[in-house]
Amino acid sequence: MPKTQKISWIASLITSALVCSSVLIGESIVQAQRSPRPVDLLRSTCVASGSGTAREDNTNVSIGRAVYSSRFFLGPGYRSASLTCRIKPDNSPNPIFQTLNLGFGMRDSDSRSSSVDVRVYLDGKPADSRTVSPSQQNSLSLDVSNVSNVSIEAICTSGSQYCDRVFFYEANLFRPNTQTQSAPEPQPTQQFNVPGAPTSPTPVPPPPTTAPAPITPQKY
Repeated sequence: MPKTQKISWIASLITSALVCSSVLIGESIVQAQRSPRPVDLLRSTCVASGSGTAREDNTNVSIGRAVYSSRFFLGPGYRSASLTCRIKPDNSPNPIFQTLNLGFGMRDSDSRSSSVDVRVYLDGKPADSRTVSPSQQNSLSLDVSNVSNVSIEAICTSGSQYCDRVFFYEANLFRPNTQTQSAPEPQPTQQFNVPGAPTSPTPVPPPPTTAPAPITPQKY
């Protein structure tokens, strides 16, 4: 291959690599903007209630023969346990969060436990529910854009048998997509010509009153 062609070939490879890198970086930035970081539900103001136990618990648990990192658990015992969190102040006019995602289940080692009903209330109204048994996991995704308080309740399905803990390995709040776009620069008003209609003549500026300055030739 001649030296000149070889240099051109190498230059084209470098240019292609730079273009691909720019495209990948741009896609990564756009994806990061579209996927804001979630906020842990426990970062809000939360209160536990019920005869059972609600507690933060950062441990690894085995559910369905898979390892999950727990954030907190609800232990209903013979009755129930609940956790209520205020996710928006009363004086806030705009939504702070858009979606609440929950992932939860019961451990493989609690095979003798009865199943547990997990119910979610939004501002005191029933929103959704799931029933989980030992070695099972489940999930919920809820719209909380107009919600101030979220309550999660775990209720034992047996009136006489003890119910073990339900571990929550996901409890994330996602903010609304507030990606703002810069306002476009004002553009001049466009005139659209209608077929058959006379077009407006383009205004011609008046001639200068003084003689124009001589043009100096440019050297290129």
